[in-house]
Amino acid sequence: MELKDKVAIITGGGQGGGEGIARVLAREGARIAVVDLNLDAATRVASSIDPDGKRAIAIRADISKRADTEAMARQTLEAFGTIDILVNNAGVGGASALVCDVTEENWDRVMGVNAKGILFCCQAVIPAMKAQGKGKIVNIDSIAGIRMAYFSSVDYTASKHAVTGLTQHLAWELADQRINVNAVCPGGILTPAIEAYASAEKREALIRRTVPLGRFCKPEEIGEAVSFLASDRADMITGQMLAVDGGTLTGYGEDLRAVLRQRLQEEQAH
Repeated sequence: MELKDKVAIITGGGQGGGEGIARVLAREGARIAVVDLNLDAATRVASSIDPDGKRAIAIRADISKRADTEAMARQTLEAFGTIDILVNNAGVGGASALVCDVTEENWDRVMGVNAKGILFCCQAVIPAMKAQGKGKIVNIDSIAGIRMAYFSSVDYTASKHAVTGLTQHLAWELADQRINVNAVCPGGILTPAIEAYASAEKREALIRRTVPLGRFCKPEEIGEAVSFLASDRADMITGQMLAVDGGTLTGYGEDLRAVLRQRLQEEQAH
C-alpha cells in the first residue's frame, strides 16, 4: 500500500472517474476526503470505502466558490490532521455548440469550475502542504488540454488548456516547496454519464474512429495513474501531462468535423 496513511482530497469524488480514483487511493492505504457538490453521492462513496468514517469522510463543496474550498481544506484538516494529496477531479462539460453559438453563461460556467475551481482548491491546500514540507497535486485534465475536444465545445477545450497551463505554472512555482503538480489527461471514460449520453452502438462507432486500443478507459484506470503520481515513486516528476487515452492522441483516423457538425445539428433539432 504505497499511500498508507496519506490524506487525499478528491473533488468530484461522488461518481464516475472521481469515485474510481477514490477507491484506488483508498485501496493503496490513503485516508480519503470525498468532495462533491452532491453530498449524498459523496456520502455513498465515503461510506462504501469505510462505513465507520475513520478513513473516509464526505464533504459538500462547490469548488467555484472560494469559501467552499477553504471549508473543504479546513474540514479535512480537522478530520485527519494533514493534507498530503489533492486530486482536482471535479469538472463540467460544455453544452454542445459550435463556436459561434457558445453563450457567455456557458463559457463562465465551464471556466468557473474547470479553471477557477482548480485554482481555488490549490490555494486552499497549499498552505498545509508548505507547512509539512511536501505535497502532491494531481489535476484531472483531458486530452482536450493537449489537443482539443473534438466532441465538445470550445469553452471546454479552453478550460482544459487552462488546466494544462495552471499545472505547469504551479509545478514550477512550488518545486522548491517539494510540492509536485502533475496532470492526468483521460480520453473517453466509461462512466454512467457516458452510458446515458450515447448508446452502445454510438459508443462503439466512436471507439472505432478514435481509440487504437479499442475501448474506453475504466474509472479505476484513471485512479491507477493518479495513485502513481501521488506516490513517492513520482517524487522527481512534476509539471507533466500523462495521457490515459488508449492511444487516441496518436491520431483520430479521419476528419471528424463533418461528424461533429451533423451531431450538433441533430441535437439542436431535438
